[in-house]
Amino acid sequence: MSDLVLYPGCLIQSRLPFLEAASRFILNKLNVDIDDIEGFTCCMEPVGLRSLGPDTWLNVGARIHSIASQRKILTLCDGCSMSLAEAGNELARRKGREAVRGTMNDLEHHVSVTDVIGMLEFLHGRLGEIKKKLVTKIDFKLAVFPGCHCEAACKMKGLNAADMISDIVKALGGTPVRVTDSLCCGGGLAGVDTELERKVMNESISSIKAAGAIAVITSCPFCFLQFDLIGRQTTLHIAELVASGMGWQENAHRHHRTK
Repeated sequence: MSDLVLYPGCLIQSRLPFLEAASRFILNKLNVDIDDIEGFTCCMEPVGLRSLGPDTWLNVGARIHSIASQRKILTLCDGCSMSLAEAGNELARRKGREAVRGTMNDLEHHVSVTDVIGMLEFLHGRLGEIKKKLVTKIDFKLAVFPGCHCEAACKMKGLNAADMISDIVKALGGTPVRVTDSLCCGGGLAGVDTELERKVMNESISSIKAAGAIAVITSCPFCFLQFDLIGRQTTLHIAELVASGMGWQENAHRHHRTK
């Protein structure tokens, strides 16, 4: 049994499966021993779903932490990273543990908390190994766009998301171009206020275009969908960029994306 479990997130599995394929390719190339999390469910996305049912959100988080069985959780989605990390913080307090104890007893689970590691953090921590496995490098400019979820999840650990993405782009031979920090893609407003969603997204796209980059680089699947599908911008996810540098044929997988 590995001390690491993979939590892909429902957005990636349902709409962006090639990002999971890229992530698994990287893990295999780096000889990382990892298990799939058993009984996978949604994390109760921290912006929309959590606000509709805070108690349900915490119980879901408690269950996911419990079935990880003290193994670290590697998340492929920044929203999941943020949600599960915040749930862990709540469960680390007595009040939080008491709030979920009844449900956990019914499910025959113990209340426990484990570490949550986002894919960006994982990749940045293994830059030395990644460089040794590169078979091709990039030589173009990429606009760095971490997104709200990623920035929040990283800030909880004292990390800077934009710096980490920039470091990875440089390691792959590219030039990271920093746009205004803390920009939002507007994804959290989808289905709530379409006009405001588009306004927020277009403001971010304007900043990206002004940076003179050929594409957006992000680690958030929500941002990826906003820019790629709705904004019609050339968009890359950090996992597919790293995997491609290590020999992964991304074009063989991207056609699985749901339009």
